[in-house]
Amino acid sequence: MKCSRLIVLLLLMTGENPLPESRNEKGEFVYMGRVIDRPEDFVEEHYDAHQYHGQDGLGQFAYGYKDWNQGKNEKKDQSGTVTGTYKYVQPTGRDFIATYYADRTGFHVEDNRPDHEKSPPTKTPAVRQAEEEHFKLWGELAAAAGRNPDPFAPEYQQEGRYEPPPQQNEYVHQEPPYVPGPDEQGEPKGFFYAFDYNVPLLRNKQERAELEQLRANNNN
Repeated sequence: MKCSRLIVLLLLMTGENPLPESRNEKGEFVYMGRVIDRPEDFVEEHYDAHQYHGQDGLGQFAYGYKDWNQGKNEKKDQSGTVTGTYKYVQPTGRDFIATYYADRTGFHVEDNRPDHEKSPPTKTPAVRQAEEEHFKLWGELAAAAGRNPDPFAPEYQQEGRYEPPPQQNEYVHQEPPYVPGPDEQGEPKGFFYAFDYNVPLLRNKQERAELEQLRANNNN
């Protein structure tokens, strides 16, 4: 199974419409089980999502998906190396894109965040104080409960004591020999499938406009 490129493409909207009219027994406007106070503030967007998955009898595989704001592709080759990439839209409107691979040397990942966001987080004074208090209390409790009970003490001799039945037959394990079926005697077999499906999405008009403005500012 070969895959020369790993590409993530987020979906383009195929259409939108006002929310379909639906009300519950109380007369409330309902969309997919959610009560909507002001349906005129929302629209229903439509996207064609996609998924695929394939693998063979040697342990190699490739799979991926793409939706309205996220996507991923991953593959594993015959040597056991896994490579992949994924992408999603952050709340700030900026696209987060990461590529990774995992082999016998470990897991490795690179992403498009600025370098200053990749530095390890530092602990605030409040966090350090909470840690000190936690480990101090943990140490006190551990010291208070540190005495190990003597299993030969009289109070432990009768507790949970097991009495075997008067007669107990010896267990003999018997397992029939394994005979491979016809599907297990040929060349390694695999499969592949892919399909598209429509995804309706509830969007608040104002929040959508704000997100589009954020994305436009980030791309400038």
